[in-house]
Amino acid sequence: SEYTAPPPIAGRLWGAVAGAAVYSTVVWGIHPTGGLLQPLWSSQLALFNTAILGLLVSFRTKVAYDRWWEGRMLWGALVNHSRNLCLKVRELAQPDAAERAALARLVTAFAVALRRHLRGPLMLNELDDFKDDPATPTHVPSHIAGRLMALVANLRTTDRIDGHTHQMLDTNLNALMDVCGACERIRNTPLPASYLSLLRHGLVLGFLFTPWALVQTLELWIIPMLSVAVYFLFGIELTAEAVEQPFGYDGDDLTLEAYCETIRNSTADILR
Repeated sequence: SEYTAPPPIAGRLWGAVAGAAVYSTVVWGIHPTGGLLQPLWSSQLALFNTAILGLLVSFRTKVAYDRWWEGRMLWGALVNHSRNLCLKVRELAQPDAAERAALARLVTAFAVALRRHLRGPLMLNELDDFKDDPATPTHVPSHIAGRLMALVANLRTTDRIDGHTHQMLDTNLNALMDVCGACERIRNTPLPASYLSLLRHGLVLGFLFTPWALVQTLELWIIPMLSVAVYFLFGIELTAEAVEQPFGYDGDDLTLEAYCETIRNSTADILR
């Protein structure tokens, strides 16, 4: 199952664990047994340092997970607003077959355009339904949202819907760009560099100095103990690094393709 399979960060994580095992073995093999006495407080200091790093890593993970979860909620909202828009237009405006097809195409294209926009530069003619379109907008999702608004505005100008109904539809139309803007905020707002640098320096320094502080007390047990500590501390940090930008291609990122397919199938079913 997905809970017993290796995590997507397994390759980098096992490398860190292997490095910890090798390094602690070297420390155990060459640590001084005489002449240089180990201070009595060194083991307590090492444990205190590990506890502090654990708290910092936990805070880092929470911040990263909050970003991932907010992205999940935003794309869930996009699915709901897309369905509601199609349902309201179908029932309140009674569109013909051509209008239904155009609405389904634009709603689906907005989700696909947003997915690709969050992952890198995008041109309108790179989308399947717009290969022959001459328009070259800088921001493709907003261009498609504008076409959706124009479609709904045409229903109003042809007296297919009244002003109150137009306001109802406008709520869902505005929500599309609200979702887009919130996703861009997550993508374009990295965590503070100073905080990340301080945390990673602490992890590396703790990895380097902890074996020297504990080897005299733990002796050969320092090897599995350091490996386990690295597995969890470095594993949590690598996971946080993977999920803090939830719109990419990593195994821990959101499955945006699945959301786009859900919207495609829902709009096709509603507007059939």
